Amino acid sequence: MNKIITEKERCVFGKSAEIVSREEEVTVYRIPGEDGDVVMTSYAVFPGIEIVYNDVHTQYCNENVTSSENILQINHCLEGRIEIGFEDDVFYLEPGDLAISGQVERGHESFFPTGHYHGITILIDVEKAPECLSCLLDDVDVSPSSLVRKFCSEDICFLMRADKSVEHIFSELYSVRDSIRRGYFKIKVLELMLFLSDVDISQNQQAGRRYTQSQVQLAKQASRYITEHLQEKLTIELLSNLFHVSPTQLKNCFKGVFGMSVYAYIKAQKMKAAARLLTGSSRTVLDIAGQFGYENGSKFAVAFRSVMGLSPKEYRRQNTRQTKTE
Repeated sequence: MNKIITEKERCVFGKSAEIVSREEEVTVYRIPGEDGDVVMTSYAVFPGIEIVYNDVHTQYCNENVTSSENILQINHCLEGRIEIGFEDDVFYLEPGDLAISGQVERGHESFFPTGHYHGITILIDVEKAPECLSCLLDDVDVSPSSLVRKFCSEDICFLMRADKSVEHIFSELYSVRDSIRRGYFKIKVLELMLFLSDVDISQNQQAGRRYTQSQVQLAKQASRYITEHLQEKLTIELLSNLFHVSPTQLKNCFKGVFGMSVYAYIKAQKMKAAARLLTGSSRTVLDIAGQFGYENGSKFAVAFRSVMGLSPKEYRRQNTRQTKTE
C-alpha cells in the first residue's frame, strides 16, 4: 500500500493530511485536530471527480489547504456545523445545507463549532474531469467546466438551505451498499450535476447567514473562555462585560457561529467534560456533578442525558465496557 501523499493531494486535503489506507479507488486521509481528528474517505467516481465522506470529531484542525484553480467544491452537511470562509465573509453550514464554491485558500485552521461534523464533499477537477458527460447517458447535457463558470466566475459562495430536492440527492449517498457503490456513485454524481445545471444562482441564500471576521472572533473568544472556566458560574452579563459588547450582540454572534445559545453551549461543554471524567476516573457521579455546579444528582442526570443521550451511570458503564473490549 502506497502511503506517500502527492502534492496534488496536499493542495486538496491539506498539508497536515496523512494517508491511513489506499486502495484502487478509495483513499482514507486523517488530519490530527486539537482534541480529536478528521477522517476523510475519498472515492474516485470519474476521472477528476471524487466523493469524500467527512467524519470530524474535533473543533479545530490545522488543514492549511492551498488554493487551486478550476476545482469546484460541493459541500453537504449531514450533522453538526462547518465554517466556510470566503473572502471577508464567514458562513456556517447546518444539517441539510449545501454550499458550492471554487476551492479557496482556507489558511491554517478549519473550524467545526460543535466539535462534531459529518458530511459529504464532492470535488470536481475541471482539468481532469470529462468535458461533457452526455456521452454516458442520453439527455444528460452537463459539463464540469460549465458548472465552474456558473458558480465560480464571480467569486461567490453559493448557499442553499435544506430542502427536499437537496435531501433527495444526498440522503441516499449516506447509506450505499458496497456491492453497488461504484455504479451508484456515478449515477448520483450525474444526477447532482444535472440538478445544479438548472439551479438559479440569483437565489443564493446567504441572507442572515453571513458573519464578519470580528463577529466570528467574538463568538470564538467567548467559547474559549467558557471552556476554560467551566467550574465557574457564567452569565451573559459577565461575558458581555468581559468582551466589552452588549448582551444582545454577544448572543446574536454566538448563536450565529455555534448554532445554539450561550447557555446551551455552557451546558453542553460541562456535560462533555463530565463524560470524560466518568470514563477517565473512579470519582462518583455526585462528586463530578458538584464540580460543574450541580448539587442535585437528579438534575445533573437530566442535563447529562439531554446532551449525551444516556444517564451518567449508563454512559460510564457502556463506555468502560467498550474500552475494555477494544
